[in-house]
Amino acid sequence: MANRRAPFKQGRKGGKKQPYMSKDMKKKLKKELANRPPKTKYQRSLKHIERGQEAIQAQKRQIEAERKYRQTANSSTIGYASSDSDESDGDGAGAKGTFEDLAAEFNDQIGQVIDSESDESDESAMDSEAEEMVDEEELEGDELEEQEELEQMEESDGGPDASNSEDDDAEEAETADEESDEDEALLPDEEDLSSDEDEETSNDPYLLHTAHNLSPAMVEALAAEPPRIESSTMSFGSLGNVYVELPKCRNAGSNRSSDVKGIFAKERYAKPGTLPTVPEVSDEDTIDWTELHVKDRIVRNMTEEMDALQRDTFAILNGYQDLHYPQRSFENADRLRYVYCLHALNHVLKAVSKIQHHTIKLTTNKAAGKKKPAEDQFRRRLKEKKQVKVGEEPTVGEEFRDQGFVRPKVLIVVPFRESALQCVTILKRLFAGEQEKSVMNWKRFTEEYGGGSSLHFPRRNPKPADYERTFAGNIDDNFRLGIAFNRSTMKLYAKYYSSDVIIASPLGLRMAIGAKGEKHRDYDFLASIELLIIDQAEVCYVQNWDHVLHVMEHLHHQPKSTEYTEFSRVREWCLNGWSKFYRQTVLLSAFELPEFRWLFNKHFHNYRGKVRSCKRTLTGTIKHVVVRVPQNFQRVETTTLDGAGAARFSHFLNVVLPQARTVSMARCMIYVPSYFDFIRLRNHFKKEELSFTQICEYTTDAKIARARDMFYHGSKHFLLYSERAHYFRRHRIRGVRHLILYAPPVFPHFYPELVNLMMKEHQNPHDGVDDESMTVTVLYTAYDTYQLAEMVGAPRAKAMIKAPRSVHRFTTDQK
Repeated sequence: MANRRAPFKQGRKGGKKQPYMSKDMKKKLKKELANRPPKTKYQRSLKHIERGQEAIQAQKRQIEAERKYRQTANSSTIGYASSDSDESDGDGAGAKGTFEDLAAEFNDQIGQVIDSESDESDESAMDSEAEEMVDEEELEGDELEEQEELEQMEESDGGPDASNSEDDDAEEAETADEESDEDEALLPDEEDLSSDEDEETSNDPYLLHTAHNLSPAMVEALAAEPPRIESSTMSFGSLGNVYVELPKCRNAGSNRSSDVKGIFAKERYAKPGTLPTVPEVSDEDTIDWTELHVKDRIVRNMTEEMDALQRDTFAILNGYQDLHYPQRSFENADRLRYVYCLHALNHVLKAVSKIQHHTIKLTTNKAAGKKKPAEDQFRRRLKEKKQVKVGEEPTVGEEFRDQGFVRPKVLIVVPFRESALQCVTILKRLFAGEQEKSVMNWKRFTEEYGGGSSLHFPRRNPKPADYERTFAGNIDDNFRLGIAFNRSTMKLYAKYYSSDVIIASPLGLRMAIGAKGEKHRDYDFLASIELLIIDQAEVCYVQNWDHVLHVMEHLHHQPKSTEYTEFSRVREWCLNGWSKFYRQTVLLSAFELPEFRWLFNKHFHNYRGKVRSCKRTLTGTIKHVVVRVPQNFQRVETTTLDGAGAARFSHFLNVVLPQARTVSMARCMIYVPSYFDFIRLRNHFKKEELSFTQICEYTTDAKIARARDMFYHGSKHFLLYSERAHYFRRHRIRGVRHLILYAPPVFPHFYPELVNLMMKEHQNPHDGVDDESMTVTVLYTAYDTYQLAEMVGAPRAKAMIKAPRSVHRFTTDQK
């Protein structure tokens, strides 16, 4: 029993006892200390700063006390010496003649001097004592005690290990560097910290668009069915004539908020949209990006000069108005992509910087608690429960409303991975310049989204130029990519709810959202989209337009889960369900379609207004027809849009098909734009047992080759050919003598391409058919105005729809 170790041993600090620990317990404690999350640079330096401040304040208090003590001692001595000679001339200190009275008075004076700072000294002493107690009790809060424990363990083990200490120092240095990088990444830009301007006086379009709620009159105008708007047409530089729609509020000349009484009278509502302003071009052709409120980080990485089209487009986007531009082409595609990526990045960086700035303010206020004196501002706050007294007014903390329900703010919808690669490349160049280290997962991204074209373009019989440019690169149409931005990093492949920008295809979003009735569905990440960009809308249309409509229907729903929502930071207009009125939507397409116009009218709800470029085609694509063949356009009479399909099918069966079944109309190809009409015609031909073959987008290569061979050699009378098959494969169908277009093609350049298939070099020289007997027939209704205008020109299309006669003939000479 005498040799048995005591359960406690004396520590090095003033008799503090340390519990006995075996070697296994020490190893376990070392592992626990090693697995702890590393402290940040701020946490490691906070204690040293606090102790330094306390030491300085203690020295100041000691010097001040000594100075006052000397002054008091000198004054009391003088008073005592003069009290005997002249009692009536004393200052009050000499009014008392005895030594006991002078000593009492002297002690009282010293007490008064010391009591003037006694509160601060007592409070600081209590705080320091409490901190030492907390630090000694909590292992995570004191680095000195950890060091003492480790030294004690090393002493009991027989001495420190030099190699382990070096490794620990190296690990600490690495973690310190990582922590400093993380701290730097969590801080906003210096310009945001220094410029905390008032949102009410700021001219930044981002703040003007998102900082305030809508007035009751504005909400009433936007929620009306149909919305109350005022429209106008204006010339806008390189965009040509644009059609502008602005919400029209009742009593627009008066301020509705002035009629409201109470606290609501102080609320400042969002300003309604105005007509866009055409940017002025100076002689030097330079742009002042500071006036446009573009982030400096973006400006210093911009190496390209913007042309007139880019300046005019950015002027509308920077004003946070919706835009539909139906004149996108291969020539201006890169320029338009550069503009909307610039606007999206500028929007995200402003939002992220504002959120980080407010987060630091809230964290600072929370850590500080109540306002402390200047010498005590670095002291750690004790965790004490505040007792609320009866009748005490509650204190309201600072509140910032700068977020939505979830983090994703920008959604870019593109059809192919190649398009996503080009968008991310522009974002990378604008954000990081040539520093690839600032972009995380860049190598993985280039491997998955690059890799060259997945299609083979033959050289002997080359495909059309537009086909090769459309399907160049990776054409996978099922992808989703999240991008998160911080102060110094751009992270690819971020999770949906941790992303700022989501780039996806319509099919990828449809699969992520799910269909109605599925068990696992998730579309909460679309609840707070502030900027929606749909590029290459015509390609998305031919893929499946229902996917785009499905995405539009699931925007801005109230989240089912609040896991990623911080309600104290959510904007009021998000809580009110007005997010769709604040969303800016950009739609870029190569031509006009009724589906695009319907999307513009029904799903563009921006309270700032919306702008549509007016495209007026004068001649159309019919001018590119080189074959001398009569082209007959037959109008199908219908009164309603719902009955247009039935009227077209009836006209085809009663008027067109009886003539096409004759022997003189052999080798007749029927071009069908809609797949539903294709199925309808195919079922009818099977029912009537007509001689036909078919090619659609789902037909295998072997069956396509067989169908083309039978049609070329005349063993089949009809060939049913779908537009989607022609778009994705672009076959040169040989042997066509008669062409029937069941409806005007969606892609206007397909019309001359199909008619020119009837050239002599594509015909079978052994069929014995005269070349002069070839015909072209096109069926159209009054609801095919956009497609018809792209084919024959807007003036002719308008005349053909309103003309009393229903048949119009064009020849190659009359183009």
